[in-house]
Amino acid sequence: MYRIFILLLVLILGGVSTVAGEDGAGGFAAPFLQVPIGARPAALGGAYISLSNDGAGALYNPAGLATLRKALFSSSYRLMDLDRTLSFVSLVVPTARNSALGFGWRYAGSGSVEARNSDGDLLGFELAHHNHEFTVMFAKRFENFFSAGFKGSYLHSSFAEMTSFSVSLDVGLMFHLSQLVARERRDLMPVQDITVGLVARNFGAKYRWNNEKYLIKHYTSYLPVEQDDLVPIQIGLGGSARFLKRKLLLTSDVLGDVKERFEIHGGAEYFVSPELALRAGYSDKQLTAGTGYVFEFTNLTLAIDYAFSTDRADEGSEHIFSFDLLF
Repeated sequence: MYRIFILLLVLILGGVSTVAGEDGAGGFAAPFLQVPIGARPAALGGAYISLSNDGAGALYNPAGLATLRKALFSSSYRLMDLDRTLSFVSLVVPTARNSALGFGWRYAGSGSVEARNSDGDLLGFELAHHNHEFTVMFAKRFENFFSAGFKGSYLHSSFAEMTSFSVSLDVGLMFHLSQLVARERRDLMPVQDITVGLVARNFGAKYRWNNEKYLIKHYTSYLPVEQDDLVPIQIGLGGSARFLKRKLLLTSDVLGDVKERFEIHGGAEYFVSPELALRAGYSDKQLTAGTGYVFEFTNLTLAIDYAFSTDRADEGSEHIFSFDLLF
């Protein structure tokens, strides 16, 4: 079984250079939902569907939260050029019978810019864009080898005097394939923790915009327009495994949406010591890297993670910071 997994992983990672050259996830509603968040996932190139075992995990595959055994508070901030902001906070609490319940908030926005007409003349007012996602997440592990989860979201977006909102649903599955092997054999295998994740995102997500209030405030004559912006449903498949006595993790994801756009993400993580990890990845035309360090206290565990993402489309390189507290 592990030989088949290694072959599939090599094939997926080998296809990065050819498939990832297609158009990215931009150009449709709520693109901030596709930007990797959380320093560890970002450093791994966003290849997190088969992991998803921290505070940002529900944003990739909510089924991964079922592995948590302690309460977890997480926060993440992505430092971006062009006065843009992307941040996230969450709280996940284990509940009865191998399950977990969590709540989260993700924010994406830009600073204000001066409005101009087609000739470049100032119009005397400013424009700003703000996006909020408020989430409820739940996961349950039904068997040692299988867990499922969902993430329900309320989406709110505003631009100038225009506002829109929507709701969406993500559903995820996680298959811990190594658990299908007897423990005596499993501990002797050169490949450990073989996991496959499957996720479907953005069910029901749609923004409806109406520019009437904007036109009333800034123009004397106007013809209002109403428009629906769909957030495409996205399907993802991921696989991961550990090597070298669990010191090396390899992970890869394939993502596609109803508009027939595909992305491949891949990453690797190596533990120099039980506390220190080094990471690298590839995320849709971007190279990523990062590190993480775990501090152990009496009853607390604090993980501090950092990721760096290279420049894409002259947008500038980005820095991601995350803090996870287990208590």
